[in-house]
Amino acid sequence: MVFDDGCIFVDATLTRVGACANLNEFVVLQGHSLEEGVFKSDHVVLGNGCTLGPAAFIHYGVTIGDHAVIDADSFVMKGETADANTTWRGNPARMAGRAGAPGRPGRPD
Repeated sequence: MVFDDGCIFVDATLTRVGACANLNEFVVLQGHSLEEGVFKSDHVVLGNGCTLGPAAFIHYGVTIGDHAVIDADSFVMKGETADANTTWRGNPARMAGRAGAPGRPGRPD
């Protein structure tokens, strides 16, 4: 049960998607890079119930926790870990908030 509205899996064999993930249009999941003439790659791991906003870019070595949200047009840089129940935004993406207790709205950090 994954919602995929047009996600681009550049390296599908390096990508793991959790149950009930929401992958919006033009999301790019890229498990490799060429940096200063050296090819580098690592896994991309998406947790259960996470949401990737339209045109988000997720680089190699990234782990996104359960129910984390990556806002539209955000770039999650290589090796980042978005903890469960957090919201990330920007380029480069940074944590913008943490979810509140069940039934309560989130709070900015």
